[in-house]
Amino acid sequence: MDGDTIVGLTSLLILALVIGVAWKGIFKIFYKYNTLLVIAYIFFLFPIAFCHILLLGLFGDSKEEILKKKAKEQAQFDKLVEEEKETLE
Repeated sequence: MDGDTIVGLTSLLILALVIGVAWKGIFKIFYKYNTLLVIAYIFFLFPIAFCHILLLGLFGDSKEEILKKKAKEQAQFDKLVEEEKETLE
């Protein structure tokens, strides 16, 4: 193999990794945030949004962790609503 082939294969490998991470990140960003805001974010601030997508793809919470957080927040909200109802009665 000559130098050009090795550079080409390395570039292809890095590109495949970036695409894979971005693919995971794009699903996470759409799942985590409002769809219309995400589309506007990607359209108007693409370089920042792309970095955000890559970071979410690498380090973002899984769907299970996001669901646990939402359930915990909902439980806290329900508890506060019940406490407020008790104070009003």
